[in-house]
Amino acid sequence: MVVAAYLPKEVINTTQKLVLMKIADSADDQTRLARPGLERMMAWAGVGEKQVITVVTQLVGLGLVERVTIGRVGRRAEYRVFPHGVPPIPSTEELIERRRAAQRAPTNPRLARKAPRRKPSSAARTQRDVAAREETRASAEPGPEPGLPQGNPDSARGRVAAGKPSGLPQGNRAGSPGETPSLPSSSSSLPYPPYPHG
Repeated sequence: MVVAAYLPKEVINTTQKLVLMKIADSADDQTRLARPGLERMMAWAGVGEKQVITVVTQLVGLGLVERVTIGRVGRRAEYRVFPHGVPPIPSTEELIERRRAAQRAPTNPRLARKAPRRKPSSAARTQRDVAAREETRASAEPGPEPGLPQGNPDSARGRVAAGKPSGLPQGNRAGSPGETPSLPSSSSSLPYPPYPHG
């Protein structure tokens, strides 16, 4: 059942494909019944026992496999591959179109650009090419947004004049003892914390 190898990654992931290929490899061509054994599926997929069981359940959910007999100690589970019919093997043209579609698709759709990417510029051969490219880039860059301040103002207008500030209190106020104020001692020296009376 070589058709299992041609299922696209949009249908099943790599681990699912490997387990399905092992089940299909063990299946009878007429009845499509297979008893691959847990150890062989683990070896083909390169995963542990629990993951193989999870993957088989996923394949059942996708409609690619159905459990005919549940496995028990000393008895292998029996599966039917492609219970709804064997899909056709794709032609070479279909495989080429799949590859082209995958190349056009973004690697990570969540991070894909919304706008189309510009055509890359050709390699600069001379200094004149570099200067022309920089001019084109500078003319394409948007200017500053209106209404927002751009850097420091040109003139010294509105700045504070140099010199000592005036209007601030000088020294201690009248009536102040002129010493460092003392704070009451910490309550942590008490033997027990005071309890509220009530």
